Amino acid sequence: MEAAVAELTGGHGVDQVYLAAGGGSNQPVELAARLSRDRGRVVDIGKCRLDLPWNAYYEKELDVRFSRSYGPGRYDPEYELEGRDYPIGYVRWTERRNLACFLDLTARGSVDVEPLVSHIADFDDAVETYRRLKDGDLKAVAVLFRYPDRAGEAETPAQAPSVAVPAVTVQRSPARAAGTPVRLAFVGAGNYATSMLLPHLAQRDGVELSTVVTTTALSAANAQRKFGFAEATTDLDAVLGDKSVDAVFVVTRHSSHAELTRKALLAGKAVFVEKPLALTEDELADVLAAVEESGNDRLQVGFNRRFAPLLQEARQRFGARTGPASLRYLVNAGRLQHGSWYLQQGTEGSRFAGEGGHFIDTASWLLDADPVSVYAVATSGNDDLQVVLRYPDGSTATISYVTTGAPGFPKETLDLVADGKVLRLDDFVRASVYGRKRWVSSRLPKARDKGQNAELAAFIKAVRTGGPMPVPLQSLVATTAATLAVQAGLAGGAPVTLAGAR
Repeated sequence: MEAAVAELTGGHGVDQVYLAAGGGSNQPVELAARLSRDRGRVVDIGKCRLDLPWNAYYEKELDVRFSRSYGPGRYDPEYELEGRDYPIGYVRWTERRNLACFLDLTARGSVDVEPLVSHIADFDDAVETYRRLKDGDLKAVAVLFRYPDRAGEAETPAQAPSVAVPAVTVQRSPARAAGTPVRLAFVGAGNYATSMLLPHLAQRDGVELSTVVTTTALSAANAQRKFGFAEATTDLDAVLGDKSVDAVFVVTRHSSHAELTRKALLAGKAVFVEKPLALTEDELADVLAAVEESGNDRLQVGFNRRFAPLLQEARQRFGARTGPASLRYLVNAGRLQHGSWYLQQGTEGSRFAGEGGHFIDTASWLLDADPVSVYAVATSGNDDLQVVLRYPDGSTATISYVTTGAPGFPKETLDLVADGKVLRLDDFVRASVYGRKRWVSSRLPKARDKGQNAELAAFIKAVRTGGPMPVPLQSLVATTAATLAVQAGLAGGAPVTLAGAR
């Protein structure tokens, strides 16, 4: 080989040597030095012994590099686990694009892998085949597995997927009236808490912002200074153990909602948790287990749209219905900014899991029932969704959740049709009802009222008086289960039954 390279290169040596060998011998790396030209490059793409002969590599000043398997993206958790691609304008060939190109070339016949296949084995013998390869008993470049022929076997009908809607069974402890002022603790002080919740509470009579809890002392101190909390801390257990705290607001990242809610319920606190209540069926079951164990069902999830004054008035003017209804809800969600933690689907759930409960709850409130099945389809990446909810009386609600719409188009539009009547909501700015008479609301200011203030007022009143929570717990559970069913439906490609739904 050395003579052939010398003849080919006029005695200079090659520009680059690729080490694609394996094993314990050091001969490949020694040979690479002899084959390289002065200041050439040696690239290791295999896994062989790499005891570099110092003199040979020093004298030629060789550049040694390693090539990670598959290509750019390998070992990057944001690429491999969270699906965050590299822009093609900056990184042409990534792990995914390399594999896609290879499969395409194979499909076109441009790459012929048949000569590499030296052995064929039954798939049932896969474990033994891998063992023989590992032990060296089988010498093969590539092994092709042959799958069993299932054509003659009777297919077992696939069981329809389902998501459980746990029944709420609780021996309620007597609700304790908080009196005045109602003392609140906040766990978390991120953007939503500081922009949509705390401004309403800080100015409300009969409310005392007792303690803010965050993971860092600096963010807690900032929230304390801005909104007037009496104390700021990083010690959650101390707050939960403080008997003077009447209610706890959980406004952290999605992955912590269920566990923090569970702890606060067990501590006997009334709990306001931002959506979602849970990211999995197990998390939902854990929250309800805490309710049953403690007898404390004083729970509210931040589904605020049903409290929006404009939508409440429109619903009242629409009136009762006798037949099934059709509801269409278009959510022009828009794209998230790069780096948003909402994109961390591996830990924080999908984007729809985070905010889809808003729209399911609104639909169920307007239809005065909980859904019994969910069907969902999505475009690539699961960002744009079509979700169809079916209700006990035959009513349906279709939620179109899209991220690819024009930014200038209204974010939320809703139509409810039943009994010769139509209710229309235009982004919480204007509402109308068409029937024997037509009603059109006056146009509201640009600052939309989506119900946060009214929801907080209802929650504070329930805590102060010991009265029922603004939304029945079973409804919160049903909405959470329906939201979880969306992901199950996307995975299974079939309608998901909400087992136990009323």
